[in-house]
Amino acid sequence: MAIVSISRIQIRRGKKNAGSGLPQLAGGEFGWAVDSQELYLGNGSVSEGAPNVGNTKVLTEHDNLFQLSNQYIYLNGSTVQTGTTALNHTKRDLQSRLDDIVSARSFGITGDGTDVTDALQRAVDQLFCNPATVGNETSRVTLHLHAGVYVINGTLHLPPFTNIAGDGSDKTVIKQNGSFTTLVAVNGIRVPGDSSTHFAQTTTLNQPRHISIKGLTIEHTTSHAYFGMQLDNVTNSIFSDIKLKGPWTTGTAIQNGAEAGIKLTSLSSVVTSSNNNFNKFYIDGWSNGVISDNDIVNNTFTNSIFENLGYGVVWGRGTNLGNVAMATGPINNTITNSRFANIDKNGYWVKEGYGNVSANNSYALVGNDGGAENGPVSGVIKFESKNNSSHADHFTRTKVLSSDTANLSNVAYIPEIEGKFAGTFSYTFDASVGYVPTTQRLFRLPADSNKKYKIDYTYLSNTVNATRHGELNVMLNIAQGTTKIADEYNYDGDVAYQTNLEFTTALSDENGDATKETLVFYVKNTTAGDNAGLLFHVSVLS
Repeated sequence: MAIVSISRIQIRRGKKNAGSGLPQLAGGEFGWAVDSQELYLGNGSVSEGAPNVGNTKVLTEHDNLFQLSNQYIYLNGSTVQTGTTALNHTKRDLQSRLDDIVSARSFGITGDGTDVTDALQRAVDQLFCNPATVGNETSRVTLHLHAGVYVINGTLHLPPFTNIAGDGSDKTVIKQNGSFTTLVAVNGIRVPGDSSTHFAQTTTLNQPRHISIKGLTIEHTTSHAYFGMQLDNVTNSIFSDIKLKGPWTTGTAIQNGAEAGIKLTSLSSVVTSSNNNFNKFYIDGWSNGVISDNDIVNNTFTNSIFENLGYGVVWGRGTNLGNVAMATGPINNTITNSRFANIDKNGYWVKEGYGNVSANNSYALVGNDGGAENGPVSGVIKFESKNNSSHADHFTRTKVLSSDTANLSNVAYIPEIEGKFAGTFSYTFDASVGYVPTTQRLFRLPADSNKKYKIDYTYLSNTVNATRHGELNVMLNIAQGTTKIADEYNYDGDVAYQTNLEFTTALSDENGDATKETLVFYVKNTTAGDNAGLLFHVSVLS
């Protein structure tokens, strides 16, 4: 008869909270604390290679991980000393570590396309204008909107120090659903649930300031009398990587000052929107891209795109000088390294204000009422007040209207820049000239007002020994319909060809409306068999 032997393996056990408590276990020995339901394993001795003598706790279903959460160490101390010594690490609990980032999801905002109006406003209010924490620098955290669609059915109010970060434009989308302005900046009087903007009570001490919005799209579905962002008296704030998408399309009515992607306002010349930075904006589908009639100052737009608009940026269109907050109109605002495209009217228009600058921007299909470059209607840039400037801007209109042979006649040259300004064309005119015994058209420039053109040119013959570097100075008198031209040059080559090149100018009515709006440059070259290159660089004082 077979003998069956049954054995049972048991580990050491006892009570952790009674008697002498948890004993030192042998290396590799398990110990079960019956009273606390905890499992331990002996470390072994130092001589065996253990880092230290003791017991190591083994996690089981009975352990509360949050009770152990105060053990978080950055990088677990492997390469970075977080404490006073290499062995004295800074430990944090899980709650504080998770609270380092404020997610909108913590307020029940998921970004799943449902209405989050109340929840999103509650999150902003509780974080940035809560009476219990407002004024405390540690409360000025960042509210993170994860990728998704956030539908709002009412205006979102932004108090001072509001800091919202999305995952990027076209990733985090705030979708306006209704007839209202999407975002409005408000002063520090606001408290949670407050429905008033308290605009008239704004001072330099409570005005909206140090606001940061970045990495999101604002999609506006309703046109007429609304704005994507209304920035009332905002100062020292940063807006970056934002797409403002509106419903306006070319050919439809332009709402002048009643609709815009961004509207900047001021209460006075002191309480004003100033020193704000707008970077990597994409403003698309609005009657106006950016507008202001007030004394705003030192606002900067960089690396941005203004596209599919009625007007691009408009300063001072509705300014009545002498009224409250209209002592000067917008001043010292700058747009640089940006692109304007498919804009029906002016890309940049300054009616009132000074010190405003357009620099290193490109303008394509601007001022044509939605048509091609050879059908201009408006100036690309328009300066109606003094001391505004354009520097190194590029206009696709220039090549089409100045030197393209198809447009040298019968196409009016509406200027790239209308009004009062001094500047230099970034476009270099490149032409060729052969034997021209009688004058012929060479290139054209705008003649909308009294101007002085300075044209630096280089002539280099490829067939004879003749090189000429000169400066043409052209004066326009629109009232008299006359031009004056002076040609000062240095010549190198065969003296027989020195005077064979001759430039003349005249004003011309190209569109048959009885107004001479185009300056035509003519060339005559009596060097037989010549084949020469001509380069021109144009500066203008208007």
